[in-house]
Amino acid sequence: MITEINEPIKVGAIFGDNDKKLKPVWFVWSGRKYNIREVTYIWTEKMGKTSRYHYTVTDGADLFDISYSTDTLLWALHSVETYG
Repeated sequence: MITEINEPIKVGAIFGDNDKKLKPVWFVWSGRKYNIREVTYIWTEKMGKTSRYHYTVTDGADLFDISYSTDTLLWALHSVETYG
């Protein structure tokens, strides 16, 4: 089941050693920390001069759509897909 969220989140991210791409490694949503086990998909959304980098990530249990905005420098959680 997919649940729309659209809330700001705090994210810990690193830049890759070889490719220099931004990679989220954990995020905090509603007071709970989620460790990202895998980034399953990445895409970029252009809005004028602003880019929004979307990441589909999993903590091993659920799938999350998160994004980073180059305009506001903020992260957001857009949706959660739960199984079971």
